[in-house]
Amino acid sequence: MEVYETEGSTLKDRTNHPVRSKELLDELIEKAKLNKDELEPLVQHIYLSDSLTANEEYKLLELDEDSLDYLLEGNSLIIRGCENDNAICCTKNSTFSFKVAEISNPLLITSNLSHSGKSEQTSSNSEVLLMTNSYFLMAKEKPKLQKIKNLLELNLYCGKAYEQNNAQKYSINHFLDFIQASEEEVYNYLNFIQAFQIDGYWRLLDFKYSNQIMDNIVKMIEEKCWLFDKIPVKDIYQELDSIYDISILNQFVMYFFSRNEDDSNYFSIRKEKIVHFYADSILRATIKVRFFLVNKFFYFEFDKQSILNYSDDTLNLVSPKSIFC
Repeated sequence: MEVYETEGSTLKDRTNHPVRSKELLDELIEKAKLNKDELEPLVQHIYLSDSLTANEEYKLLELDEDSLDYLLEGNSLIIRGCENDNAICCTKNSTFSFKVAEISNPLLITSNLSHSGKSEQTSSNSEVLLMTNSYFLMAKEKPKLQKIKNLLELNLYCGKAYEQNNAQKYSINHFLDFIQASEEEVYNYLNFIQAFQIDGYWRLLDFKYSNQIMDNIVKMIEEKCWLFDKIPVKDIYQELDSIYDISILNQFVMYFFSRNEDDSNYFSIRKEKIVHFYADSILRATIKVRFFLVNKFFYFEFDKQSILNYSDDTLNLVSPKSIFC
């Protein structure tokens, strides 16, 4: 039980804040028609801080259970973006925007507020540090990643012989400084656009350069009559390492080939990836493309084109006048 000093008829605690006496508390409980036996024996005196009106150090943020557990595990929430961007909050694998919620009743942030009951009557003081009618919520947000590709396209990699020393390059830390997305989402996007890590920086290959690598690999597969699901990648490295950097070859293989499940020494082609690559190549090389609408279907008519056709163990390039529906 705390000891209180009296100053005239007013009780004050050791911090010189006025408090209610036990008799006054009993009187208030009776007037409120409350059963004293049903109340916790702890009495808490709440008073306003002298610096309450000027306190801008704290903002309230409501978290769901997953986000709260994430923080309790020792992780951090990171706010990302440039100076003129709206604030975006990121975990390791998710992106959130901030929403403001307003309420009519003020929320009080206090110090030393107790939530545990005790067997005998005690009292304590609690200072209100912040009073606010609004708080922040976190809403799941789509990561803003297109800027990564736009920046990388300004300095495409065409080979060491064409590198410029003063050209802007970006590492993962650069992207995490201003791209409004989580670290995992940034890495996933770099993989999606098939970016390469070269000398510690992320780069996009010039398409002609990529085409040369792909043509050399496909040519080896055809010449050596390798099966599409049994390609000895080490032989490709030995054949082409005098032309291309081995790290680039390795990353190229990982994008377009997958390790054979039965024998880790061999790789299989990733058909969807290679079809997409050659389709992109066809569209880039097409001299004239016309779009027209017939019977509510869209058709694409190409001049001077090649269509990649797959069978189980052969690559066939055919060149008809093709129409897709």
